[in-house]
Amino acid sequence: MLQVSESQVHLGLSAPDKTEAIRIAGRAMVDCGLIDPGYIDSMLGREAVSGTYLGSGIAIPHGLPEARDLVRRTGVVVVQFPQGVDWGGGEPARLVVGIAAKSDEHIAVLQRLTGVLGDPTEAARLGTTRDPRAIMAVLNGEAPAAPVSEPVAVPIDGDSIAVTAPSPHGLHARPATALVEVAKRFRAEIAVRHDGTTANAKSLISLLRLGASGGQPLTITASGEDAGAALQAIRAAFGAGLDEPVTAAAPAEEAIPRAVPADLDYDGRVIAGISASPGISTGPVWKFQREELTVAEAAPDPEAQHRRLDQALAAAAADLRNLHEAFWKKAGAAKAAIFKAHQELLDDPEMVAEAHALIDRGKSAGWAWRAVYEERAGTLAQLADPLLAGRAADLSDVGRRVLRLLAVVTETMAALPDHPVILLAEDLEPSDTAKLDPAKVLGLCTAGGGATSHTAIIARSLDIPAVVAAGPSVLDLENGRAAILDGDGGVLVADPSERDRGRAAEARIKVGERREAERLDRYKPAITTDGRRVEVAANISDPAEAVQAVEAGGEGVGLMRTEFLFLQRDLPPDEEEQFAAYRTMVRAMNGLPIILRTLDIGGDKNVPYLRMPAEGNPFLGVRGIRLCFEREDLFRTQLRAMLRASVEGPVRIMYPMIATPAELERAKAITEAVRRELDVPRVELGIMIEVPSAVMMADRLAREVSFFSIGTNDLTQYVLAMDRLHPVLAPQADGLHPAVLRMVERTVDAARRAGIWVGACGGVAGDPAGAVLLSGLGVTELSVAIPAVPSVKARLRAIAMADAERTAREALDCADAAEVRALVRQRFADAGGVS
Repeated sequence: MLQVSESQVHLGLSAPDKTEAIRIAGRAMVDCGLIDPGYIDSMLGREAVSGTYLGSGIAIPHGLPEARDLVRRTGVVVVQFPQGVDWGGGEPARLVVGIAAKSDEHIAVLQRLTGVLGDPTEAARLGTTRDPRAIMAVLNGEAPAAPVSEPVAVPIDGDSIAVTAPSPHGLHARPATALVEVAKRFRAEIAVRHDGTTANAKSLISLLRLGASGGQPLTITASGEDAGAALQAIRAAFGAGLDEPVTAAAPAEEAIPRAVPADLDYDGRVIAGISASPGISTGPVWKFQREELTVAEAAPDPEAQHRRLDQALAAAAADLRNLHEAFWKKAGAAKAAIFKAHQELLDDPEMVAEAHALIDRGKSAGWAWRAVYEERAGTLAQLADPLLAGRAADLSDVGRRVLRLLAVVTETMAALPDHPVILLAEDLEPSDTAKLDPAKVLGLCTAGGGATSHTAIIARSLDIPAVVAAGPSVLDLENGRAAILDGDGGVLVADPSERDRGRAAEARIKVGERREAERLDRYKPAITTDGRRVEVAANISDPAEAVQAVEAGGEGVGLMRTEFLFLQRDLPPDEEEQFAAYRTMVRAMNGLPIILRTLDIGGDKNVPYLRMPAEGNPFLGVRGIRLCFEREDLFRTQLRAMLRASVEGPVRIMYPMIATPAELERAKAITEAVRRELDVPRVELGIMIEVPSAVMMADRLAREVSFFSIGTNDLTQYVLAMDRLHPVLAPQADGLHPAVLRMVERTVDAARRAGIWVGACGGVAGDPAGAVLLSGLGVTELSVAIPAVPSVKARLRAIAMADAERTAREALDCADAAEVRALVRQRFADAGGVS
């Protein structure tokens, strides 16, 4: 276990500001052999994007995830500033704990820090002590948890009825949720009594703690003006089984789409998310990146903490409502019921009231919430009924979902094993691809993200199954635990049964047979059954992928992401380096066209040497063509390299993030000036259609270019006003939303009138349903991840364009993306696995 030594504690120092305090802590970490000096800049970078002040005079500066390679070993140092340093929150930091996290060994130290130093009196003592052993004793010792008050549901006087807990499993999550929903419709106080214990009928946790098994007697008592009506409704609800499934055949649920693509009837614990990359795999799970949630115990402003808790609860509730709706449409009401139960856990009046009561006693919102949900989860885990005890995991999932919005998030790295695993992560960054060995990755499952997140893009490029937006509980699974990752169904199944494993094996065989057939036909053009052709090109990021694109059957490169030449380095690539890379790609294409996109950095890509200022909303800031104008030197250098390479073969140049005709005019003028300097032939110029203004001005823009390429990932987030990296909203950012499809329709119409062609290069292009709909809307080129090229071509060869056009027109009138997907499944159920 990690211990803090006297050499790691530095007392009685002073600093003029937070920056210098972090540098002092960083230099102490260097002296202790914890980090390389370069990690100090990363600590300052972290502070610029996410404050590390905990409260009660404590701060925990640490570096950004991409700087983990500068950590020599895991450890902490403590630097004391008795006079305090302004950390930006109006309260001085007196204890600065610098963290070097190479593994998770430091977690116990932080737990003691937040559990003991959260006491303002204790924090003040240690912030001024002259004895380093006092600090060492706290960080190296056992910190007892503060007791959490135990609310007891008080029996009430009123009318009563006798009912029986539903069979076979009793008052577990689903029937208890149904009872809570009925009880909350009435103003009356309603209590449930079982075996000498009383529960609040409007509190899911309270009901679960009764531990009432199937067939056991319950007494329901109600008091208030509508007590009689409440008891009548509750009796009827028990008579109907409280939403428990019955063995007799139930009537069909007409509102549920019948064409469900994946059989989600698993025996193991199903953790539902969103499908990001198709396929199915079985193996042990392993955490690629583990986040630690740290909260202070005390907070100075109770009113602010009340607001923080309410906001976090509301955000988590919105997330759960989205998941419930999406999974209900995919797998039916019974399978989606767990999310409804999770919503009730969040809305539990006793739990929320107790958390607010703790805030009134001076606790922070994060500490209060964690204390309440962990205590209740522990109680549930001790129940004798294993089904009821299993609800502890659900409560922990819900609790962590909220806690993540209230805590300081510290990311740590877990070493990967030497055998294939299903990787679990919060999300993956583009730079993480360098750390992944595709031979060792069976699949990816992330807590956050959406279908257009980095993880989804990475998974499709690696041709491995992936599920995203599965919730924080996936990060609580132990390394090595057996699981099935169903990328088609969008679920991770922990502890699968033998039946689950057998069905997964059968599914893999079918997928393998289909992919082999697609591989053999990969060079055939994508011509629909009624004779219409759609070009299928590849997205690439480096010279080696150009060869892979051709071998996969790509009919060109529809998007070369040149920014990957600029990442993970200390200086930008010069003209010769870029020219060599572009020329290699052009030659590898052997006469097939290649689209080189100019530098698209900003938003979600961090490039330290560009010294871009921190922005409150980088997706609405300096990115894409705007950055090229800010750094015209880089832009001109890149254009010179591209135009020189164009002499070797058919190169097209594409500008990203064009929002106005003036931006396009300026980009073209700079390009033409560079071309004249080099005295090379003109090349085709195009733009990315990624923002609504470009769609609305498409008729003007189309007159000035040779082609459009729709970037569906960014277009989706801008049209729906949903950040595709947002922890709550990302799952809703689906490019098949009718609003996005209408943007595609308008873009294609403007292009046709101007006589230019339209491609699409976002994630939707490689989506089974997306390929059909985009083609039906008139997109004539789809650029997809290399592994998806054969399957997209096979899919298009299996359909008639007339059917795709008719379906696309109907999709424009759908209410949401789920309805669009259901429509496509119905129409093309037999067309190459469209789902």
